[in-house]
Amino acid sequence: MKIRLLLTGLIFSCTSTLLLASDDSGAPPATGESIARKTVGPFEVIEIDMDFLQDVSYRTDRIYLKRQVDRRTEAVTLRVSMLPGEAYRKWFNGEYDLISPANAGHEPNGWTDWVETTANYVEYWVGDKKVLHLKRISS
Repeated sequence: MKIRLLLTGLIFSCTSTLLLASDDSGAPPATGESIARKTVGPFEVIEIDMDFLQDVSYRTDRIYLKRQVDRRTEAVTLRVSMLPGEAYRKWFNGEYDLISPANAGHEPNGWTDWVETTANYVEYWVGDKKVLHLKRISS
């Protein structure tokens, strides 16, 4: 009887430690980590760099970024394709890269860098580092 009680207590303490350790706060992951399987409108977030972005949103057929406050002055390059690994498509301006220029007056903690696209894959780059990769999962 004492062993059963001891085992029950041990199992309960291990379970409660795991439950208390889980984070249900809704806050984004710690710096440098990725959000797993987040859905933004018709897109799934495949990869996001939380060092650069606070969040990504989708409203009225537009993708919006919320940059980290200290990263507002950096240029962002957008690239799109229809299939994974396929060559990038040209934007309305005839270029493969659509650039949101540096020092564009982005507000701190504001939703900026919006874009509308019918592409299935959208990539956001800062220099040679991909900071966001979206995959369309519905229309």
